[in-house]
Amino acid sequence: MDGSWDQLMRLLSNRGLEWLRQRIMALPDPCPLDHSDIGALALVGQIAPVLSGLRGRISPIEVIVLRRLTPDLVRQGALRVLDGARDDALVRLTLAGGLVAQTDPLWQLACEALADDPALPLPHRLALSDDPVLLAEAEAALTTPPTSITPDHVAQVAQLLMQLYHHGARRPRLSHPRAYTLIFDHLKMLATWAQGAGCTGSVARIAFCLRLLDDDHPVADMLSDLIQVQRPDGSFPLKLGFATADQTFADAVQPTVHVAMALHMAAWKRWRGPAPVWLQPHPVQATARQLADRIAAMDIPKAQALHAATSLTRATGENWFARLSPARHAVPDDLTRLGRICFRDAVAARHLRAWLGLTRHGDRPSGLDGPEAAWLTGRIVAIATPLPDAVMRLWDRAALAGDVAAFTDCARIAQHHADGPASPAVRAMTRRLCVDALTKDAPLPRMLDSLDRLTLLSRLFEPEAKEVAAA
Repeated sequence: MDGSWDQLMRLLSNRGLEWLRQRIMALPDPCPLDHSDIGALALVGQIAPVLSGLRGRISPIEVIVLRRLTPDLVRQGALRVLDGARDDALVRLTLAGGLVAQTDPLWQLACEALADDPALPLPHRLALSDDPVLLAEAEAALTTPPTSITPDHVAQVAQLLMQLYHHGARRPRLSHPRAYTLIFDHLKMLATWAQGAGCTGSVARIAFCLRLLDDDHPVADMLSDLIQVQRPDGSFPLKLGFATADQTFADAVQPTVHVAMALHMAAWKRWRGPAPVWLQPHPVQATARQLADRIAAMDIPKAQALHAATSLTRATGENWFARLSPARHAVPDDLTRLGRICFRDAVAARHLRAWLGLTRHGDRPSGLDGPEAAWLTGRIVAIATPLPDAVMRLWDRAALAGDVAAFTDCARIAQHHADGPASPAVRAMTRRLCVDALTKDAPLPRMLDSLDRLTLLSRLFEPEAKEVAAA
């Protein structure tokens, strides 16, 4: 009987996926960002990797969705999100963007912007961040009995649990063993309500979640309610009930993908693919690297070669002094600027020191004083801690005002202190600077200044990026 049941689940699931395939292939190629079905396409893009993980191999729907979900489409959506747009379709497009744009710094920046937005629903933020604060909020929401049950409440609880479990790929570590019991009791309440309300999506979500907690939990009655309402075209309706009319992509995509997930869980029973690895993005570092590549492809005048060689060495870790052959001397003002660029980067300082003929532990060069001079000449530099509150307030004020010069000065001061978390205003300003560097053309001197600023911010907020590169 189990074999026949599993075969039926797979058959009905494949009918639903075929309906999704037809609707996706009916979209224009390339699909414009303002198309009315972008949100539906993005939702399928979110679910496709889950179906692949349950199958243990790539799902056909993942192959199909990649024909319309392109890196350029995700990039356009990321720019809208970074500009402040929070449409549900754009948020979903960003959530699905990891399929095709995982290394794109604009997509990474958009993910950070959404994760930082407290107005965004908690399940979306949890999908974009592994912040322990968000994990604690999710556990509290899952273990608190509801005062009233609505389809939105069911959707939020189910999405939170799916994110905590990575859709079955791993089991989360909750604060207390009793939390699992509380969550299970919560789901049982929602299951009773969903079946009574006749909400297709709610029944499918809760059936999936019950199997996440207990892979032997009986959900045959819930699945029976679902499979009998499949339309002749393969889609599923919003409400449980018999009908034969064909449905549009936007109307039926949500219940269809959620039922497909529940049927996959029933047929394949557990996650069979590799466990997803949380890849900590480094968008500032990636932006700096892209800007460095653009500068490296330019014809650099001799007058700016020393600055360019120092900046490129600082950004890439490669010796650009030998490539550009700049002058082997610097006037005091230039040396002060170059010393600031190299501060707290041993590789760039060593190459600059060797090129200018400065001796290690020798006399401080004329025009350079303080910790930057000590660092450039190879001396020990003491890093103060923590960053004074007054400087942090000035930094926030500069970020909120969009004052790039004052913002950069505060960042340089922060380099003399131990690394610490940035405020939301500082992170938002950093993202704006990254977007400008990626999307706007500028003369070489401004590009070099932007590169220096980005490498400085990367050093402050993404120090682990350098450590990973070195390893």
